[in-house]
Amino acid sequence: MAGRPRKPSALKLLHGDFEKDPQRENKREPKPKLGRPSKPRRLQGEAKREWERICKELEAVRCLTKNDRAALHHYCEVWELRARALAHVQKHGSALVQVLKDGTEKIIRNPWDVALMEYSRACLKYQIEFGLTPVSRSRIVVETEAKTKTKLQEQYLA
Repeated sequence: MAGRPRKPSALKLLHGDFEKDPQRENKREPKPKLGRPSKPRRLQGEAKREWERICKELEAVRCLTKNDRAALHHYCEVWELRARALAHVQKHGSALVQVLKDGTEKIIRNPWDVALMEYSRACLKYQIEFGLTPVSRSRIVVETEAKTKTKLQEQYLA
């Protein structure tokens, strides 16, 4: 069984981890520029709406880069699958009645309900990665633009 996934340095910085232990920062790690990635053309319907919503949210907290395109794309596709599964469960319920060969009835779990739970778990994992849950958000410390400029000046003038 694998351990906890490594936290990206950007999140470590936002969480304030390097203030406690500054020598652990990887000074040579690539730092992508902030910006909205291009929207994949194949996104439709619910996935397309979620792309716009999530990009707006991440831009507002200055946590979106062009490098996030693939992860956002996957998240939005899973979001749409979750929405479809939810619609099926709302229409047919989380349990179904199955008639056996001998005529007896058996109550079984709706396969769409199982899919809904899996898609919901996947969406939650993406939301945690992007800092979109209350707990993951509480760990993020976003610097003001003035502090960021001061740090950059210190870095280049040193």
